[in-house]
Amino acid sequence: MSTKYINLDHARTDTQRMVMEQIKHDGVCPFCRTHLPSYHTKPILFETAHWIVTTNFAPYTGTQHHFLLIAQTHVTQLHELGSDAHRDFFAIIERLGREYDIPGSTLLIRSGNTKYTGGTVTHLHAQLIVGGASTKGAEPILTCVGYKVPSTTD
Repeated sequence: MSTKYINLDHARTDTQRMVMEQIKHDGVCPFCRTHLPSYHTKPILFETAHWIVTTNFAPYTGTQHHFLLIAQTHVTQLHELGSDAHRDFFAIIERLGREYDIPGSTLLIRSGNTKYTGGTVTHLHAQLIVGGASTKGAEPILTCVGYKVPSTTD
């Protein structure tokens, strides 16, 4: 079920669903700075003029690190931010890579309509996901990044 700020259909855990039900009831954006402390239980690692950096309160199973970069401004699309915010974003990715000695990662940006992205929150945010190395028997970290377009048969 999609509302203005969240999409309950994409909740992955019972805890996440419970928090999202409260957000739906409150009718606020959970990633806007004034509301974030009410719903996000992880500490903010640092902030810049354009981004809030924290860890995901519902990390994907099997991650070493699952960072969340949340736009300071309430926007839903990356193109709504200026070039300073774009430069700042990549500086944060570099900083996290150095500080946490990240050997490899996946960067996932959630923007726009959650019916297309598999995301839970419409407020622009990114996830820097660090798993383990690929070894024999290692399972992949899986998540929804959108939905397949139905194929057409001629």
